[in-house]
Order: sequence, then C-alpha cells, then structure tokens
Amino acid sequence: MKRKFFSSAVAMVLAVSVSFAANDPIINEEAKATFRKEFAGAESVRWIEAGEYIKASFVYQGCSTEAWFSQEGELKGTVRAVFFSQLPLAVVTSVNKKFEKPDVLDTYEISNDNGTSYRITLVSGKNKYKVLVDASGNISDKTKLK
Repeated sequence: MKRKFFSSAVAMVLAVSVSFAANDPIINEEAKATFRKEFAGAESVRWIEAGEYIKASFVYQGCSTEAWFSQEGELKGTVRAVFFSQLPLAVVTSVNKKFEKPDVLDTYEISNDNGTSYRITLVSGKNKYKVLVDASGNISDKTKLK
C-alpha cells in the first residue's frame, strides 16, 4: 500500500513538473547576458515572452522591477515600483497642484529611449485617475478611470 501511494505521488509530481516546464519560455542568451550585466544581484527573476519583447520581472535593490528586451537582447526599457515621495520634486508639485488632495494608490517609474516618466494612479475627490508625468512635472496623459 505504501509503495503504491509513493508511486502515485511521484507520478503526480513528475506530471506537474513536466506540464510547468513545457510552459517555460526559451529566452535567448543575449537577453540573459544583458540582464546579468545590468541587474547583477537581482532576485526572484521570472521571464516571459510578451509580443515582440522579452520581459524579466524581478526584485532589484528591494524594488519590484520589470526589464524589457528586444528579441536581439537589447534592453529597451525598465519599469519599477516607487513611492510617491521618491519622485522628483517637480513631479510631486505638479500632481499636488493639478489634483485636490490626491490619494496616491501606486507609482511606477518608466525609463526608455524617450527618457524617464512616471505613471501614477490616484484618487482625487470622487474620481480615480491614471496620469503620466515626465521628470519635469509635465502631465502628458490623464485618464479618468471608472
């Protein structure tokens, strides 16, 4: 009886392992090499293919971070979660002037070929917004959420 139970358990573990292994994306070595160079010490790395890009999600220096790579392994951009208080003063001032007593829900720093910008989700009054602000404090996109 014990042998049958053990055999069944081993068979289930193997079946589950094979099914998950089949879904792992094959990531090119160029992207991995660029990642190791740029983000030495990163933890909890997960790779996925996202359309024409390869995305690595990981924890870097205590921050939840994503790095986006081309199929050739070139780093195209990064996104990391940050606190509102960590943003440049121009960004904080601009948001506080534009929205009355904003309650900030989340903040992401986006860095790519276009520079650095910040995606902020906030509540002001009875409305919820998602805004995109550049490093100088210029609000380039404001979307009211339902």
